[in-house]
Amino acid sequence: MRLVPVAVLALVLGGCGGPGPTADGSATAAPPASSAAASSSVTATPSVTATPSAPAVAASSGAPAAPIAVTDDWGHVHNLALEGDRLLLGTHEGLWEQPAGKPPRLLSQPAFDVMALAIAPGRVLASGHPGPGQNAPADLGLMASTDGGRGWAPVSLHGKVDFHRLRVVGDVVLGLSAHDGKLLRSADRGATWTDLGRPGVFDLAVDPADPQHVLATSENGPMVSTDGGRRFGRLAGAPLLALLAWGPGGLYGVTPDGALHVSRDGGASWQPRGSVGGQPGALAVDGDRVAVLVEHGVVESVDGGATFRPRLTLHG
Repeated sequence: MRLVPVAVLALVLGGCGGPGPTADGSATAAPPASSAAASSSVTATPSVTATPSAPAVAASSGAPAAPIAVTDDWGHVHNLALEGDRLLLGTHEGLWEQPAGKPPRLLSQPAFDVMALAIAPGRVLASGHPGPGQNAPADLGLMASTDGGRGWAPVSLHGKVDFHRLRVVGDVVLGLSAHDGKLLRSADRGATWTDLGRPGVFDLAVDPADPQHVLATSENGPMVSTDGGRRFGRLAGAPLLALLAWGPGGLYGVTPDGALHVSRDGGASWQPRGSVGGQPGALAVDGDRVAVLVEHGVVESVDGGATFRPRLTLHG
C-alpha cells in the first residue's frame, strides 16, 4: 500500500484512472486540504502469515486477534466494511473477506473493481467497474449480493453511474457519483433514485436512527443535513475531518493526519480518541470495533477507538 500526494486524494472519488472534469465541466469534490489517501491492491493469491509480535499503534486493552502479515504487493484498496469481526475490503481486484486472525480470501465472483461498498440488512451493496473478462458496462451502477459478497447482480443505474460512496439505513440508500459529484438518494432499497444535486462533499455518514440526518466532510469542514441530503450547512464546532462512519455506538470521524474523534450526540460535540498512526484511506465501524486503512495496512481498535493495533500489515 502506498500513500499518494494530497492533491490526488480525489482519486478515491474520481476513479481509478484519476480525477478529471466531467462533460459539463464539473468535477468531484475536493477532500479536506491536508488529507491523503492510502491505496493498496490485492493479488489473487496473497501470501499471509500471522505475526503476533507486530507492534501496535498503542497497546490495546481488549483482546484482538493476532495481525496478519501480507507479503504480496497490495494496491488500490478502496474501502472497508465491518460486520462483527469480519472485515470486508473493496479492492481493484474484487471484494475480499478477512475474518479476524485469518488470511484474507477473495469473495466476489467475478472479481470486479469495488469502488464503493456498504453492508445493508440481508445484502451487501457495491459499485465500481467490471473485472477482466466481465461482460458489463464500464460503470456498474448499484450492485447487490445476497450471499455475503460472493454472487452479484445489478440493481439499478447499470451503465449509468459509478458510485464511490454508498451509505445505507433501512430502505434508504445514499450514493455519491464519481463522474459529476452528484448525490443520489433512494427510498426503495436502490430501485429508483432522486437527484439531490452537487453538494460538494467528499464523504458521508447517515444516522442509523434517522436517515434524514446526514453528515458529510468537505474541503471547508464538516457539513450537516436534516432533510436527507437535500440541503447542507456548516457543522459548527467540529474538527476538520476527512472520513466518517456512523454505527450504533456513535459517529466516528478521522482527521487528515489520523486523529480519531467520536460524537455521541449526532455531531453536536466531539471527543478526541486515539490515533490511527498515519494518514487514513478508509474507515469502518461496528459497535466498539473500528478499522482504518493506513499506508502499511489496516489498523483496528476494539475499544471504540481509544487504542489501535495492526490487523493487516504489508511486508515486501
